[in-house]
Amino acid sequence: MSTASDDAAEKAAGSNVEDGSLSLASHHFGNETEMPKIEEGQLRRAQSISEAVENNDDKLCNAPWFLKFIEYPFHVKDPTRDVYLPEAAGWAMDSAGRGPLNQVGSYVGQAILRLATQDAGCLNPRTCTNTVYGLKPSSLLTATTSIVGVVAAFLMPIVGAVVDHTTHRRLLGLVSGMAAVVLAGIQISVNANNWFFILCVDGALSFSLLVHTTAVFAYLPDLSLDENVLSHYTSHFNIRQYSVQVVYLGLVIITGEVRNLPSQAIATSVQTAKDAAGISFGVAALFIGYAWIFLFRPRPALSKVPEGQTLLTTGFVQVHRTGKKIWKDYWALKWFMFSLLWSPEAGAGVIQSIAVTFLTVVMKFTGLDLAKAMLVLMVGNICGSLFSKWVCQKINPLNSYRCGLMSLAVSIFVSAWTLNGPERRAAVFGFTFFWGVSMGWVNPSQRVLLCTLIPKGQETEMMGLFVFTGQILGWLPPLIFTLMNENGADIRWGFGLVTFFCGFAAICTLPMGNYYEAVAWAARQSEEKLGEVLVNAQSRSEKLHESAQSIGSQDCATEKIEK
Repeated sequence: MSTASDDAAEKAAGSNVEDGSLSLASHHFGNETEMPKIEEGQLRRAQSISEAVENNDDKLCNAPWFLKFIEYPFHVKDPTRDVYLPEAAGWAMDSAGRGPLNQVGSYVGQAILRLATQDAGCLNPRTCTNTVYGLKPSSLLTATTSIVGVVAAFLMPIVGAVVDHTTHRRLLGLVSGMAAVVLAGIQISVNANNWFFILCVDGALSFSLLVHTTAVFAYLPDLSLDENVLSHYTSHFNIRQYSVQVVYLGLVIITGEVRNLPSQAIATSVQTAKDAAGISFGVAALFIGYAWIFLFRPRPALSKVPEGQTLLTTGFVQVHRTGKKIWKDYWALKWFMFSLLWSPEAGAGVIQSIAVTFLTVVMKFTGLDLAKAMLVLMVGNICGSLFSKWVCQKINPLNSYRCGLMSLAVSIFVSAWTLNGPERRAAVFGFTFFWGVSMGWVNPSQRVLLCTLIPKGQETEMMGLFVFTGQILGWLPPLIFTLMNENGADIRWGFGLVTFFCGFAAICTLPMGNYYEAVAWAARQSEEKLGEVLVNAQSRSEKLHESAQSIGSQDCATEKIEK
């Protein structure tokens, strides 16, 4: 890892870019040349914060030589500059570690649902009307997801304030990531006596991942200011994440097949959950730990806490101010954020909790069946991610995002209409492939769209609002599902409810207008803000450099002496 020096700040602020256009901060460093107009389909090539920091030769302690091989498969080259950024590799590794952590809740949740049904004195969760802790067993997962969503909606502004107004972005990412890893490890102990405690742990794991996502997403716009480079990065991040998840699922399936437990026994689901939790713990500890210790570098605070405010209050004030600014000045970004309100894939495991309940209750899937379906889903994710990169370049990220959402809506609607019982179990695998393609298509398009619409210099502020926006109504789909289920509605129609949210999210993007005009407007608004951030980075660089030297270990000093 390394930290920004005076030279790096000066290069970021004042250098001309490769295609001859000026950096966003040129106005603030004495260059009075008018910023060139951005034509449709063409963005200016300026230097990002991570690219500027990489120009600095002063490094913090690198990973030991015998661990370096771990990061090589996660290197993603910038196609325009032919360089590898540590944060890009860190982002890829972190994504790979988060994948199993996101998935482990499916197996643990499925085991909890079966254990809760047993505690309620029922054999079939679809016909069970008895309750545990005041709810039907089939409502527990979605009710927990709703609670996590509500808590996240209230607390995420505070998390965003820590990322925005302190120098602890990297620390927050490390601590929240390790907390999620530990919580996944605790789930190895799931059994008939502690299933409700493990359900609470799973909720805490979901929240930890949301906090972690806030920290890691703040690094994403730092990687590049070029739309096509960001598309390249996000596509490769997803491919690596999904590839690791495929390996993870393969290990879960092989372990389950070797055990050869009875297919419909509760013990099978519980053991699959234990295996999945144990493997995810090991994978996530390795990749997330390595990424945040050796690859992600510190960042200065974007701004100080305003006078009269604290970290507990400034986040809410900032969300209100930023939301008001977007509503007034950024037409396209406003409608994109409004779309995120209704996009169920933005919430805390919204689709996951609903889909796991549907497959367990209606299709009578065991934990091993679920692992096989998830493997097919991951293959679809990889295909969708590759397809997303191509579509973003052909029809721009906005149209790609719209098409991906509509594809997800249609595939879920047809699934809910067709899959009506365990006699159609084989068809589930075909549908899960199309779910995976749609999700793999939506996610990279969404991230590229967000990064290109955000004014540069306001990335952390806007990314905080992005994560917060995804949680404002993230609790609504599982809550409606829970209410429908508690009142006797068929779970199939609760699952089909996701179709409405995906379709409405796509409709909300229609008023955004021309994508390239929106990007050009964001670029014009970027100049002043980015200049302020770079001046601040320049003034703080010496202090950060001294701090980095004090953090460096004796191993680093020894390595330098030997060299």
